[in-house]
Amino acid sequence: MSTQSERLAALEQRLADHEARCEERLVEIKATAATTLRAVEGLKGRSWAMVAALLAWALAQVWSANAARLDHLEAMRAADVREVADVSAY
Repeated sequence: MSTQSERLAALEQRLADHEARCEERLVEIKATAATTLRAVEGLKGRSWAMVAALLAWALAQVWSANAARLDHLEAMRAADVREVADVSAY
């Protein structure tokens, strides 16, 4: 049978081993958290780039629609001028 001091020494050894394993796990958790944080920061930057690209696309759509509308209005005005010129020729 083991004596009380032997059991205490075994218990202290188990506790020290447990603390060492916990410290190793904590280092791994911190490394994983740092990697995840860097990935999220990268995604944040890419998200802003995507927002800027979508905004540029939307502005291009508005610009082209406005240009098409102006072309249409100018064509209608030219047709009206021709019609007035035809009527006044009579």
